[in-house]
Order: sequence, then structure tokens, then C-alpha cells
Amino acid sequence: MKLTYVANACFLVELAGGQRILTDPWFQGPCQQTWWNFPPVHDRLADEIRRCRPDFLYISHLHHDHLHPETLAAFDRATPVIIGAMNTPNLKAALAAIGFRNLVEVPFEARTPLGDDTQVAYDLDTSLYLYDTDGTRLFLAVDNTILPADAARIAAEYGPPDIAQLPYASASLFPMAMADYDDARRAAASAALRTRTAVNFRELTRALKPKRVIPAGGEYVLGGPAAALSRFLPQPLGAELAAELAAVGLGDALAKLYPGDALDSATLTVTADPEAQFRDFTDADRAAYALTLADRSPSYTQLQLPGDLAFDWGRALKKCAANYAARRARMGFAPAMDVYLDVAAPDGGRRFRFRFALDGAEAGFCEAEGERARLTYRLDERLLLALVTGLVSWNAMEASALIGVARQPDVYTHDLHRSMVHFTLLS
Repeated sequence: MKLTYVANACFLVELAGGQRILTDPWFQGPCQQTWWNFPPVHDRLADEIRRCRPDFLYISHLHHDHLHPETLAAFDRATPVIIGAMNTPNLKAALAAIGFRNLVEVPFEARTPLGDDTQVAYDLDTSLYLYDTDGTRLFLAVDNTILPADAARIAAEYGPPDIAQLPYASASLFPMAMADYDDARRAAASAALRTRTAVNFRELTRALKPKRVIPAGGEYVLGGPAAALSRFLPQPLGAELAAELAAVGLGDALAKLYPGDALDSATLTVTADPEAQFRDFTDADRAAYALTLADRSPSYTQLQLPGDLAFDWGRALKKCAANYAARRARMGFAPAMDVYLDVAAPDGGRRFRFRFALDGAEAGFCEAEGERARLTYRLDERLLLALVTGLVSWNAMEASALIGVARQPDVYTHDLHRSMVHFTLLS
């Protein structure tokens, strides 16, 4: 088996029998409005991957840095696509919408032949454990933030993999989008999160016991209006991960790959691509590259706002709040807290503030924030229009740092952030 790294969670896996699997292709253009590959994928590699005609695609989940329509446009729609047998149709529907209908649905925790006795098995929602005919075992955790106990169970039940890809970077809004954090607080939060994720990477490696471990997934910089926030991305550097593994005697296991680098399962050696950029990059390198993307405007900025007579924000947002309240009732989610939308006009001036209660139906414009527990979103009026009409996803825009977030108390409420996708004009 040979594993070639492309970008983020995209690998070209070449099996002993000659079959090739391309995983989670995203290596051209932005995703989620502001995310760009870093290190960038050089042209030769991008061209080679587009022309490679893989035997299978593997799509782990719906996020656009894993299911990226612009990148997938280069591949034959008849290519079989391996997906998990989800209990919702969303992933299948998204693939069908861009023309991929030849799906290989694999039950979780089950082994399924792909042909020539090659087998694939899923574990932990969207991870892939692959057995090659030459005896090589590959575990791709993708984005799953598994715990050391999970890794130990995988190793016990399926055997320690020869090669493992483990996530090590936090692809989320924190701390970049925290609107009421100053730079010092953002930097401190980023440093603490980097340390925590590096330690977890170390413990996962120790529990899973791979011969080589590749840190990958959640690797990007922010462009456009969020470009300057890239200096706060909580992504540990290769040197930080190496130090953590060396501290427990696993330093030789690390295989930090750059675009085009290939790892051979037989020799466990890495062949470096001479055209790979930013090898052994620093935080300063990453932040400086992001600033070169600052002029890339998000697509929502091209929206033409409806005139006041044709579009009533008060009526529209009350409809959104009512739809969201009905969905929360079905979810059984009603915390005693408020959500505020602090909306700016395209010129940067204040447009309005809108409040709705998560434990009630009342909603409307207001001047000031109240005393109750609250979450305040700060965003552009054009982006709000794109959100409530379903043109973009609320969760994706938070992660893209295009929505500023302020919390009182400053506690992450997973169900609240995730459920905001239901704040739309469509019920």
C-alpha cells in the first residue's frame, strides 16, 4: 500500500492489487467561504490527482472540506463512492445533487469486500479501517475526535494499524470568532487548545499503537475578511506533535506529510515531494500566507439586499424564530437563555438588534442586551439574508469566523450552536 497526501483529509490510497481510493477530495479553491488549503496544493499534484481516475471515492461526511463540489467536479460521476450507512439521507442526497449515485454503503462496525478480497470497515461514525490484501492495515480517523479508550478498543478489536491518520487540529469557531476577546485572550485560548489537542494526539497514538501516525484533518487558513484571524488558529505545528510523541518514546512513529509526500507501507518510509511548499512551516509562515488571501471576498457579499418595502426584516425574523421554536420543541431543547442578532449594514454601520428567547416564543427588535444568559451573534446583513434563506449554513459560517460570537456566561453550548441551522424562513 502507498499513501499519498494531498491536503486536509484528502489522500490517494494505492492498494496492493492496484486499486486506488481517493478520500475526501478538497484541494482547489475555498470551502465554507473563508477556508483555504494550507499548505497549498501545487499545480502538478492537483493535476495528477484530477487525472488519476480512482476506483473508489471515500466521503466521510457532509462538511465541505470533505465533500467539496468544486473539487469533485473533476471526477467521473459513475465512480463508486464509499459512505457509511447513515441513519439519515443527508449525505446520500448531497452526493446525488452533484451527480454521484453509485454508492457503496457500509454498515458501521462491519467488514465489506470491495473486490479482490480487499475489505473496508467503519468505526466511530465516519472513520475508515481498511485491510489491504498484502496484510497492511490503515486507519483513517478523519475528523473524529476519538478518546484514547476508543483508540485502545479499535486496536484490540481490529488490530493495531500499520498506518494511522489522526486528527490534531480544531476546525471550529473558537477562539477566532470570539467577538469580545482581545488579541491576548485569543492567543491564550489558542495556546491552551493547541496543548490539549497535542496531548490527545499523543495519547491516541499510544493507545492505537500504529507503526506510523499521520496528523491530518482540519488543516486550513482563513481568507477574506477573516484572514488576519489565522494567527489564532489552534493547530499545533509538527514540532509540537513530535515533542509530545518523543516524550513517551514514540518519536519515530510520526509521519508529518506535506502535499505530494508519499508513505510506503512496506518500508514505512516517506518520499518527499520536492514541490511541496511551506515544509516545516512556522506560525508566522501560516499567518503570512493567510494575509495573501485577504482580498478573496465571500460569495454572500455579492447579494443584492431587498428594499425595505419588498422585505420586512421584523416579519421575516419573527417567522424564523417561530420555526426555530417549533423545532426546539420537537428536540426538547429549551434552555433559559436568549439569542441576540447584532446586525451590521454592508458599510459597517449598525443596522438592528433582534432578540428571541430559547425558552419561549417572544421575539423582536431591541436596543440593549438583557441580564439573562445569552448568546450574541454579530454579522453582516447580507450574510443574515443568506442564512435565513438557506443559501449557506449557520454552523459553517461560525466555523468560517464570519459570524462574531459573544457568550454570557462564556460556555460553549453544543446543542445551541448546532441547532441554529434551523433558524430559517423555511419550516
